[in-house]
Amino acid sequence: MVMIAFDEMCTCRAYAAEKPFYDALGNNTFHHWLREVIADEAVHSMNAVNVIRARYRDRIGQVGTILDNLIRAADNLRYSGTFVLDYFGAVYSKELLADSRLATMRNIAKPLIV
Repeated sequence: MVMIAFDEMCTCRAYAAEKPFYDALGNNTFHHWLREVIADEAVHSMNAVNVIRARYRDRIGQVGTILDNLIRAADNLRYSGTFVLDYFGAVYSKELLADSRLATMRNIAKPLIV
C-alpha cells in the first residue's frame, strides 16, 4: 500500500511538472486532459493512504523507512512493462521523489475521519 500511495504521488507530481510541455502543444484539450489525469492519480494515492490509515495504523511508524528504501531502489530500476515505479525521464528527479515522499508521509499522518 505504501508503494502504491508513493508511486501515485510521484506520478501526480511528474505530470504536473510536464504541464509546460502539454501547454506548448497549443491545444487547450491537452491541458484539461492532464489536469484530469493528475486528479485521478491523486485519488489513487489517497485511496492507498486511506487503507494504510484505516488498516495499518499500528505500522505507520515504518512508512518512512519503506519510502526511503523505495527511493533508493528507484536508482537501479529500469522500466520493464509495469505501471509501478516506472520512473524514467528527467522529470523524476531526486527532488521530485523527496517531495513525493514528504507529501505521502504528510497524508498518512493526517487523522482518519470516519
